[in-house]
Amino acid sequence: MSEVHDRARLSMVLADYAVTDPLGKLHMVGGGLQLLGRDRNTGNTAAFALVVSMSFPPEVFHEQYAFEVVLEDLTGSPVELPHQQPGSSSPVVRFGQSLQVEEPNFPGSGLPRRTLPGRTNVVLYFNTGLPLPAGQALVWRARIDGESKPDWVLPCWVPGPPSTPVIG
Repeated sequence: MSEVHDRARLSMVLADYAVTDPLGKLHMVGGGLQLLGRDRNTGNTAAFALVVSMSFPPEVFHEQYAFEVVLEDLTGSPVELPHQQPGSSSPVVRFGQSLQVEEPNFPGSGLPRRTLPGRTNVVLYFNTGLPLPAGQALVWRARIDGESKPDWVLPCWVPGPPSTPVIG
C-alpha cells in the first residue's frame, strides 16, 4: 500500500446534482441518495451524481496517486452495462484518473503553510442516467493506488418495475 492510500480520508455521497466551482467548492442538490430512480421509458436511472471527497495530511503534499471508482455487485464483481456506450472500450462502470495531492493555497489569507489538509472532490455526473440492473443492491467502491478500505464504499439500490395491482 502507498503512503497516500494509508493517509487518505475518503467519503462518498450520491446526489441529484453536484458540481465543483473553479475554487474547488462543492455545490450539491439532493445529496444523500440511496435509491436511484428509474425512467420506465429508457430503462436508465434518473440523472445522478457520485461525489467522492478526499482529504490528505501535509506529509503527502505533491505526491501523485492513481484514483479509481468502480460500480460492483454485492459479490464484488464489476457491474457491466447491458449496452456499451459509444466510444467506450469496456462495458464495466469504472472511472480512473492519475491525480496529485495539492497543498492548499490561499494568497493573502495569512494562513501558514501546511496548516490545512489537502482536499479534492471528484464529481461524476451521469446526466442521462445509466442502464443499471434493477432490483438489486449495487456498491460504488473507491480505490487509491489500487487499494480500497472497508469504509470506501457506498451502497445504492435501483428499483425494479412497480408490481402490478392485485384485483379480486
